[in-house]
Amino acid sequence: MKDEAVEDLRRELKAVEILTEDRDVFRLNSGNPMLSLAPGLVVWTGLLRVYRWAGQDRSWQLHPAADPVGAARLIAPLYQARMRNLDREVQAWPI
Repeated sequence: MKDEAVEDLRRELKAVEILTEDRDVFRLNSGNPMLSLAPGLVVWTGLLRVYRWAGQDRSWQLHPAADPVGAARLIAPLYQARMRNLDREVQAWPI
């Protein structure tokens, strides 16, 4: 179920022009997959059969894994905002 949920979400993200690669999928120690999309934007799947990510206000957003289309539509504007701000963020370099 979990792997299927990630693949379903990746397919729907592609439909809204957010491309992901296999290297964007990671496994937590629990075995649950997560999808890294942009700086500060990671989507988790888990036993609750939901997608979970930090929203614009950094609060947890939950969406049923049975609706990857809806999740992709909610994630798309957040993804675009995070990618747009990528150029504006101050880069810190180690001393």
